[in-house]
Amino acid sequence: MVALLLRVLARACDCSSSPENTMKLMVMVRNSKFLTGALVMYFAAMPAESSYHVQQEFGEPIRCALRVFRELLDRNPSSHIEVGIPLAVLGTTINTLRAVSTVVDEDIETRLAEVDSRKDAIIEAHRKGAVLKDDDGTLANRLDRQLQLETPPDDFRELTVIPTFEDIHTDKDPFLRPNIVRGRYADVDTYLDVQFRLLREDFVRPLREGIAEFLDMRRRGLGKDRRLQDIRVYHDVHVVHPICTVSGIVYRIQFDAARLRGVRWRSTKRLIFGSLLCLSKDEFKTMFFVTVANRDPKQLEQGCVEVRFEQNLEDASDISPTDTFIMVETSAYFEAYRHVLKGLQEVQQDTMPFTKYIVDCDCANGVNPPAYLRGRYGFGGTDVNYDLRALVETPKHETPRRRARPRFRDLVGSDLEESEGSDDEIEDHGDVYGSSNPHLARARSVPILRDHMWPSADALHLDESQYRAVKMALTKEFSVIQGPPGTGKTYIGLKIVQALLKNKSVWLREQDLMNSPTRPILVVCYTNHALDQFLEGISEFHSTGIVRVGGRSRSEKMEQFQLKTIRFSKRKDRKVPRYIHEGAAEARNDMQRFQQQMEMAVAQMMATQRGLIHEDALTTFMDHKHRDTLMDTWLVANDDPYAWSGGGQKGSVMVQWLGLAGNVFILPTEDGQNQPEEGNEEEEEALEDEEIDVMEEADLLEEQRLLDDEELLYGHDKTRGKAKRKIVTTDLALDVEALQFEAENQGGWQVQTNAKKKKQKVKHELSKTDMMTETDVSRVHNVWTLQLRDRWRLYRHWVARYCAEYKKSIEGYERDYERAAKRLMEFQSQEDGEIMKEATVIGMTTTGAAKYRSLLQDIKPAIIVVEEAAEVLEAHIVTTLSQQCQHLILIGDHQQLRPNPTVYQLAKKYNMDISLFERMVKNDMQCQRLQSQHRMRPEFARLLTPHIYESLDNHESVLNFENIKGVSSNMYFVDHSYWEAHDSDTKSRSNMHEARFIASFCRYLLQQGYSPSQITILTTYTGQLFNFKKVMPRQVFEGVRVSAVDNFQGEENDIILLSLVRSNDEGNVGFLKVENRVCVALSRAKKGFYAIGNLTMLAEASPLWSKIIKELREQSCVGTHLNLCCQNHPGSTIPAATEKDFEKAPEGGCMLPCEFRLKCGHVCTSVCHPTDPEHEEYKCKKPCPKVLCNLGHKCRKLCSQPCGDCKVPVEKIIPRCQHKQMIPCSTSPNVFKCKAPCAKTLPCNHRCKNTCSQECSMPCMEMVTYQLPCGHTTQAACSAKEESLVCDSPCQQLLRCQHPCAGTCGRCKQGRLHQQCTHHCNRVLVCSHQCTAPCTRNCPPCTKPCENRCIHSRCPHQCGKPCVPCQEPCEWTCRHYKCNRPCGEPCDRPRCDRPCRKTRRCDKCKKDQPCIGMCGEPCPKKCPVCDREEVTEIFFGTEDEDDAQFVQLEDCGHVLEVSGVDQWMDTVDKSIQLKTCPKCKTPIRRNLRYGNIIKKTLENIEKVKKKWYGDDVQKAQTAATANRLIRELQVDADLVTYCAETSEDLLQQMESRRLFSLDQITMYENKVRFLKGLSKIKKEKRRDLLLFGYTHHNTDMDKEITEMEKWLHRRTARVGDQEWEEFGREMIRMNFLLRLRVLQAQIRKKGITLHDLAQANLASAKRRLTGLKPFTENREELVKQALEKVKRLTPRLTGGADIGISEEERVQVVTAMGLTRGHWFACPNGHVYAIGDCGGATMESTCPECSARIGGGSHTLRSDNRLAPEMDGARHAAWSDQANMENYLLDFDD
Repeated sequence: MVALLLRVLARACDCSSSPENTMKLMVMVRNSKFLTGALVMYFAAMPAESSYHVQQEFGEPIRCALRVFRELLDRNPSSHIEVGIPLAVLGTTINTLRAVSTVVDEDIETRLAEVDSRKDAIIEAHRKGAVLKDDDGTLANRLDRQLQLETPPDDFRELTVIPTFEDIHTDKDPFLRPNIVRGRYADVDTYLDVQFRLLREDFVRPLREGIAEFLDMRRRGLGKDRRLQDIRVYHDVHVVHPICTVSGIVYRIQFDAARLRGVRWRSTKRLIFGSLLCLSKDEFKTMFFVTVANRDPKQLEQGCVEVRFEQNLEDASDISPTDTFIMVETSAYFEAYRHVLKGLQEVQQDTMPFTKYIVDCDCANGVNPPAYLRGRYGFGGTDVNYDLRALVETPKHETPRRRARPRFRDLVGSDLEESEGSDDEIEDHGDVYGSSNPHLARARSVPILRDHMWPSADALHLDESQYRAVKMALTKEFSVIQGPPGTGKTYIGLKIVQALLKNKSVWLREQDLMNSPTRPILVVCYTNHALDQFLEGISEFHSTGIVRVGGRSRSEKMEQFQLKTIRFSKRKDRKVPRYIHEGAAEARNDMQRFQQQMEMAVAQMMATQRGLIHEDALTTFMDHKHRDTLMDTWLVANDDPYAWSGGGQKGSVMVQWLGLAGNVFILPTEDGQNQPEEGNEEEEEALEDEEIDVMEEADLLEEQRLLDDEELLYGHDKTRGKAKRKIVTTDLALDVEALQFEAENQGGWQVQTNAKKKKQKVKHELSKTDMMTETDVSRVHNVWTLQLRDRWRLYRHWVARYCAEYKKSIEGYERDYERAAKRLMEFQSQEDGEIMKEATVIGMTTTGAAKYRSLLQDIKPAIIVVEEAAEVLEAHIVTTLSQQCQHLILIGDHQQLRPNPTVYQLAKKYNMDISLFERMVKNDMQCQRLQSQHRMRPEFARLLTPHIYESLDNHESVLNFENIKGVSSNMYFVDHSYWEAHDSDTKSRSNMHEARFIASFCRYLLQQGYSPSQITILTTYTGQLFNFKKVMPRQVFEGVRVSAVDNFQGEENDIILLSLVRSNDEGNVGFLKVENRVCVALSRAKKGFYAIGNLTMLAEASPLWSKIIKELREQSCVGTHLNLCCQNHPGSTIPAATEKDFEKAPEGGCMLPCEFRLKCGHVCTSVCHPTDPEHEEYKCKKPCPKVLCNLGHKCRKLCSQPCGDCKVPVEKIIPRCQHKQMIPCSTSPNVFKCKAPCAKTLPCNHRCKNTCSQECSMPCMEMVTYQLPCGHTTQAACSAKEESLVCDSPCQQLLRCQHPCAGTCGRCKQGRLHQQCTHHCNRVLVCSHQCTAPCTRNCPPCTKPCENRCIHSRCPHQCGKPCVPCQEPCEWTCRHYKCNRPCGEPCDRPRCDRPCRKTRRCDKCKKDQPCIGMCGEPCPKKCPVCDREEVTEIFFGTEDEDDAQFVQLEDCGHVLEVSGVDQWMDTVDKSIQLKTCPKCKTPIRRNLRYGNIIKKTLENIEKVKKKWYGDDVQKAQTAATANRLIRELQVDADLVTYCAETSEDLLQQMESRRLFSLDQITMYENKVRFLKGLSKIKKEKRRDLLLFGYTHHNTDMDKEITEMEKWLHRRTARVGDQEWEEFGREMIRMNFLLRLRVLQAQIRKKGITLHDLAQANLASAKRRLTGLKPFTENREELVKQALEKVKRLTPRLTGGADIGISEEERVQVVTAMGLTRGHWFACPNGHVYAIGDCGGATMESTCPECSARIGGGSHTLRSDNRLAPEMDGARHAAWSDQANMENYLLDFDD
């Protein structure tokens, strides 16, 4: 009676026509005793029933009871108390029945979970105090999932997608309501609100709970390495530098990778593309949200990843590289969430299609035909005819088996491009299709909505289930087709699309559509593989009009349909709309322009990841004491600290200091003790074995997320790579990338190994992010006392400040670039939209559909086909629908994989893992299930039925598969008890025993003759994939696919090997108890299926597995070992329980010998092997018996190898040299190259080092001693050229500063140009810092960070730059006085001499003690009791007095007696310097009591600073001078032509500075002036070369000029007076030397014989110019007189028009110089010179021949100079009024 009543009540609950009567009935049930009386007794009696048949009848009453409970809770939430009692009893009964019977199925389990979830939600709402009415009018506390209950706290359309502070830091549960699995929603907004909040919570909750757990862990002081549940944490994170990409600015961030050494970056799901990250530096009070933009496993190993900021870029650009963040990661793919959430917010109640089914769930009453079939266009729906010939036509050669299981190629042949066709067209295919098919004519015009007029299932070559599915899909606007494994879901989907495309004129008949671009069919698939498979099928019958939008495609056929391919083709053919083309080009140009502005700074920051930054570039960011100790100690320890190189890279102190130049030099600390040695952190190089390719989950996820157009994200401009590298080389002391190249050039295994280790060590250290804090830095006194670890920490601190300075300089350009990139992306989106509008079929992955959601709304596809629909979250499908969508077809299988939310609780408690597909099925929508499987053996299918599917038919094609060779059974499950392992990083499981077993079994199957492509290894856990990689070498298993089960959905293979993984003593099987995953795992094999796992545990833990294993036992397909059967010896079997057992079949057979006789007569020595039975590929392994030569030598090779010539060594005499050598027997001594040492003597009398057969070793490399011109000796190779030798002896001369020169004889040019003095100045500056500059007469401005600060702020500049006074109100106030002036001005109040009345808590005695300080001053942190001895220590003499009060100096922390300090501070000093602490001499900068004294001193210091930079007039002059010098470096023709590299570097140095001191501008002015002089010498030397030919003198001068230019190229902060003077003398010497060479050339050219006196004077000048002594003024005068005497004594060398060269030479010179007429002039003595540019004289100089004045000014030539028409025939100077015409007058008289 109870069962009957339950059935009636359940029937009433399903009645939708009388809701009021149903409500009344539910009230009666609630108020009766039925629920708590009869029903409870009925449920309690069920477990006592022992009859199996009676137990089986309990299923229907239980389902009915659960339906009634659900209705009661929905309509009367207040009845949860009455329902709770029988529900609890029913739960206990179900648990008992589950163990003793099979009555509890999946449907009962689902219904029970839904009712429990509903009851819990109502109780929770009651706890929160929600009060609303039941449907019967009674008051109740309820949570109505149909939104009759509780109004949302806010409008979901106004919520932000990015999490807010309130989202992360909240104690309240978010407002969530479950997805209604059965039943309707109140309205569209309710439905959208539920979907939006669940989806948003899915990615916010892991962050919220993970951050809360992390902060709690920090508060409790737990270890940093503790594993967190919801997030991954990264420490010491720094935002390093921006990177310009096509889609905008991304940032490289660096984290501490040392903590993550155990992470396998190639396989982990950490930091994959699109993952959401949260950065914070203040315990997550403020947060930056970023997503991973680019993932390179090699870079991740170094702790680097590139991210995109999802918030305001301006906030991101303000982040400094010195800022240290904590970063947390959630694996949520934010990009998909973002687009879908925005899409849900944009859907409006009146524009959402299919609300009848999706929202109202009105499914049981049937589904309407599509709108385009319902007579909307002026004709009756029954009159719509479809051409179904495409489904009828069958190729002649198609066999019944192939017809039963058709493939894509069977769809070829129909003309499906047009809706119309003639019978003649069908006849044209007579050679392919059966021309006598009687169904073709009928199928040509089928009234699509008249069932009885359809062709039969046989006519369409479909079985009954396929026939019903196709008919429903073509006639219903909302179709659901379920396809169990192997039933051909994709095939049916293709048939449906084929029919729709053939009849596209029907669904495009709307007038506005016929005259506009097509509205394509949209195909949506969950995976790239499924999308490729589906679109490949469509392309077979519809070869044009397809656009594929998704991740990387593995299909070559799909390449032509990829969106990026079509986009490229359109651009190439210039078919892009003009406004898009022009707008995109403008955006690209803007991006390129902004990128160029940022280029140098970004390159410098990027260089910090590529190697070590030189100390010269870091000195600005070092503390003075660090810079001093770094350089001073190194100079003492090194003989060669500097070299003649522009960048100063040679001999870098940074390389040695960081332990990369050999032994580590560590000084003792200040107490004289050496610090303990640290362990060597050198990492071993990982040897990468050739591993098999495994479908890693990280790769698959990234492939799914990364759309094809995003692959071009990093298309950097390759043409600028070299320029970037050139820019940064000057700042690199060590380039990691160049280390290997250097080792390869040097050769030698040891050298290469050391370089490789060095490179690895540097890369490892650069990957770390641990750096010193400002406090740590301040504690370091001598950098050489630090251990290596702390040196690297300090170095990273310097580099971070270095990067911060560059990053600050490009902030504005970053924002401009980002805006331009967004414009480009908008134009590209419009371009993509134009392409899609022209398509007939658009294929997208769900990720692509989310990203292109807004475009899809514009394209408005009329028909949407969703494959794998049961795996897709409902929100993803809903946001894909446009208002104009008229036809939705869902194809999938909800009994295989479900949607996979990030939060498991949302899936179970809120039904988020229920897809739209499954929800429609549960709401009684008509669902056609395909019935016949075409994939697997029937015994495989029996594992699925009836345990998962009620029934599944086997097609005849699967009944006759051949047996698997070498195994006793085609299906077998191996039971074992080896425990699993847990991966703490991936949270996944693995089982090495199973991995080894399956790898051995796979090798065995390959030995049976199966190809690798026929075998797939599956595992239920991704952690097992790594084990397979370790045990499956590539050379053996190449081609075998290894994949996780979830990633193999929809695919199949002949042989499947399955690893179940789970095996533990807790009996925990994880998601192996989930029916959907088990269904996928058991249904992938076609011919052979083998699995291994702890089946005993599975059977105990899961009812489903218990049933499956029972079925396996019935088929004798389960056991502890697998029987291997030899193909050659059928009686030989091997029981295999472990991988060791496969060793008994080493060649795939058995252990019996083969004994096959080979063609060579030997017997096969292998054990039994099933492959190669005729031994055509077998190679005989026995020794060859053949004799090779007359000496009786036998062949030493194997029998199967070619013998070749005899190689036995015998002694022979070499005819050419008569040496005896061991030579191969077959080799003639006439051709053998003798290996004996060469006995010859070289011309230098040294013995040859080569062998007899080699050419003698020239040049000779024997080391000998050379006597240098300077008098010193040096060691060099015998063949070295003496002129190239450089003296390395110490200079030993005293400089003018009286310090010894630190250079060498050669580098100081024998005393003519000394090295800069390296002795540090160390004078105390007015700012109280020590001068860090080298020895100098005038100290330059201080370069240390300014330490001036007040209570409000600190000065951000360098100490030497002027400070801006603080304008905030002064904070010096007490109970008696108050200052009313700004903080930066002197205070207008006196000191308060009254004691402080406050008390402070002592940390030692834990008592409140009276303050010992003064009123209004900061309280000293000393206790009058505990610290009495320290406080009263006599210093001033008044400390021990009873009324003594104290003041604490903030700068050093010393506590001093106040009257003594007052007297000390009031003492007037003559020097301009801050007062210092009487105890420690620390400058007193911050103290309110003595603020006026400090401010007065600072005011005087500011006056001194202004002198460094000058007053306003001097600043303006300095700026003007800087601009002039920059202009000259940019436009001066001689500089650009002859000194390009040096002038470019000087230009960059000056442009990077904003402010120049007077000394700095003087230095740059001198450098430019001298550089111009060098360029002039180069220019005149070139003329000399043209006039007189190349001589050895030119080589000597080239060398000297190069050294001079390198000297100017040095990057130095200053240049001393002595250096400038000596360089100037060298410039004068070079000018005279050039004049001497020209004079010598003229004498040689003209054949002049000099007078003896003239010859003597010429020799004297040469000796003084090329000698080693300094070129003093006296020597200059002697040289000048000597040259003049030579000219006076030799008349042919001076005056007249004789220019000293032939006519031919004159023409060559004029042509080479490339000047127009009027540029050549002569000095007073007739020596010719040229003026470049416009030809007008703008400056004066001296003639290189006679030192006469030449040139002029203001474009006017000196009066004693003249035009030189003898050179070019000019009539007027180029700069003259007549020049434009008269220099080129044509003579017509001729």
